[in-house]
Order: sequence, then C-alpha cells, then structure tokens
Amino acid sequence: MELTFERRTAVNSRVRLDFPPVAEMSKTGVPAPRADSKSDDCPSKAITLSVLTDDPLTYEGTVSALRDYPEVSILPSGSGGAVDVLLVLAGEVVDQTLAEIERAIDGLSDLHVVLVATDMSEPRLVRAVGLGVVGILQREKATYKDIVQAVVSVSSGHAAVPPALLGPLIRYVRRLERVGPGGRLGLNARETTVLGLLADGLDTTQIARQLNYSERTIKSIIHGIINNLGVSNRTHAVAYVIRAGLL
Repeated sequence: MELTFERRTAVNSRVRLDFPPVAEMSKTGVPAPRADSKSDDCPSKAITLSVLTDDPLTYEGTVSALRDYPEVSILPSGSGGAVDVLLVLAGEVVDQTLAEIERAIDGLSDLHVVLVATDMSEPRLVRAVGLGVVGILQREKATYKDIVQAVVSVSSGHAAVPPALLGPLIRYVRRLERVGPGGRLGLNARETTVLGLLADGLDTTQIARQLNYSERTIKSIIHGIINNLGVSNRTHAVAYVIRAGLL
C-alpha cells in the first residue's frame, strides 16, 4: 500500500490512502444477515458486527456482500444486542468522524473497531487508535474478504494495521517517551480532539457545533484539560501540548 506524507506542520501532517470519498458519518441500521453459506474457515460462533456509515450505496453494498460470509453476523442498529466489532466506513477522517466513533463506543470497553477510510492526519490517526480503532483498511485495494479477515483478526485480540501506518504510530510513542514523568500527559481522546480544534483556531461555539456537543460540555472539557496539564489558560494548554510534540 502506498502512502505519502505531506509535511506542513505537526498539526496538518497527513496520511493519504487514496480512495473514493464517502459522505460524513452517522449511525445506520443494518438488516439481519443470511446464514446460508458455510466455510471451513468460519469460527464456531459468528462475530456480531455493526456498521457505521452515512452513504446509502456503501451501506447497501457492504451489507449485501457481508451476508455471504458466515464468519460475521450483522446486528441491526438499536437492536440492543451485544456487538463484537464496529465497522466504520468513511471518506476523509475528520473530527466529526472521531466524534461519531466515540459516541458509538461510549461505555463499550470490549468493542473493537475496524476503520475503512480515505485519508487522515497523523494526529487523527493517533486519536482513532486511542478510541479503540485496531483495524484500518484501504478501501481502494481491500476486498470484502479483507474486511472479514480484519474483523476476525481484531475480534481475536490482534491488530490489523497496514505497515505503512506503523511509522506515525511509532513516532507518536517515541514522542510520548519524551513527555514528562510516566511518558504521558494524561489526556483522553476527546480532550486531545478539543485541543486539536483549539490549535486550529476554533472557538468554543465552533468546536461545540463541529463535535455536536453543547458549549457547556466543551467548556467543561477545556477546564479539565487546563487542570490536568497544570497550565493557566487554553492558549497555554495548546502551546504546551504542541511543544510536547503531541499535536
């Protein structure tokens, strides 16, 4: 898989995967699968899978194709059943994408996430992994069989990340090792997302609108960041994290 990095700033570094854009994301219900085919490779119990996408054609095509794989059982959204893996289909991974993933997995610590997307910045790649994304696929080259194999792999506790994406993650870990006692700032994925938007110049109202949170929630998150970092204000917080190499 070919990826290029357009080095502008630490905030705007990009990982390009080159495949067709898909609309912004939201939860979409998925009809129940057929259980009409068998395979020697199929696990004894099908892996329950939920799909997160906003593009009807991608949704219908994916659901139709995955019905032919006995390894997975697609669970309708809102059915209340236990989900093993969340399959996320997106175009460019933006902050809204990450916010949708965070809402979908809220309170589900055992849920694994497989992301199929076009491109994302390095900071968003790191945030995605922090949210629980353990499988990443390039849609232009991936087949439905590849998707199923990734789902099976992550459900078994393994990661499914292209080798070309390991570089940014390794660089991030090395930066963490240089940041203070314990090698970490103690920020969660949501706090890092808000800091990134602050660094991009957005105010509280704009951040709340982009992430679909109330302004009160955003102010609370920023207040928590300032307290956790021991800084005096939001500007100091952004500068602190940028100097640490985490944005």
